[in-house]
Amino acid sequence: MKLFVLCLLWFVALSMSKPHSRGCLYILGRCVEECPVGTHAYATGCSPVTPEATCDEPKPVMSKYAVCDYSSCHCDSPTVRDNVSNKCVKLEECPEKKELTL
Repeated sequence: MKLFVLCLLWFVALSMSKPHSRGCLYILGRCVEECPVGTHAYATGCSPVTPEATCDEPKPVMSKYAVCDYSSCHCDSPTVRDNVSNKCVKLEECPEKKELTL
């Protein structure tokens, strides 16, 4: 009987548990916003920052300098950030760049 009650409590606890968080955007050590679906938390601690991959810069280069307490929500791979719509899109879905003529 005790085993049955224990199993029942475990099942109830499991069914009420919250799904795994995608991470948070932190400001001054407090979670101010949960990362939306399709993104994940990116934080440096106190190290160089690698910018988020975008349509304009799909292979960003890590900065040379350490940045402390930086956090953001980056698009999940294989998507990149569309600078115009601010949404995560596949690289092949990025808007075409218009050539500037002088």
